[in-house]
Amino acid sequence: MKKIRALWQSLWGDADRRVRLGRILGFWFIVIGIAVIAKAWDGSASKVRVDSQVPYLLSGGFLGLGMVVTGCTLLLLSTVRSERQLMTDKFDEMTTLLSRNLGRLSVASNGSGANTEQVIAGGDAYHRPECKILKGKSNLTTISVAQAVAEGLDPCRSCDPPKPPSFSKDTQPITATSGTQDQ
Repeated sequence: MKKIRALWQSLWGDADRRVRLGRILGFWFIVIGIAVIAKAWDGSASKVRVDSQVPYLLSGGFLGLGMVVTGCTLLLLSTVRSERQLMTDKFDEMTTLLSRNLGRLSVASNGSGANTEQVIAGGDAYHRPECKILKGKSNLTTISVAQAVAEGLDPCRSCDPPKPPSFSKDTQPITATSGTQDQ
């Protein structure tokens, strides 16, 4: 039972698996439905009287037709699910790019530009513009250090880009002190 439950949870946790399973099931429903319709037609073709053919056509024909419709529905739903996943990914990418552009255009409350150093955003780290890892790459996005940290990007270990105050080695963590002071 635990294996079935784990399989079920892994199936519904991954959208690509659900799409693949929907397509496979849809295909097999269509194939089996056509086979049932063919068998019903074969059974009714062997009967001479029409009243003897009707049970084959009703049971086999409608069952086969239902399976074909179910298979087509599964194929349609899996296509819609895959397109929705693609659109969600594009929406997330667009949101990230928009937040980066808005962060770059941010202005302090006194009207002057925000005093932040700009870095290059990578896949999971941010870099200095002259970093050797970025050589030859195009479509690089410039963001502030604060924006990079807000996006969860880590500083590059190769080029050692500027870090926000919380990453600085010089700062000491703030700790709670007792109410007494040495005099």
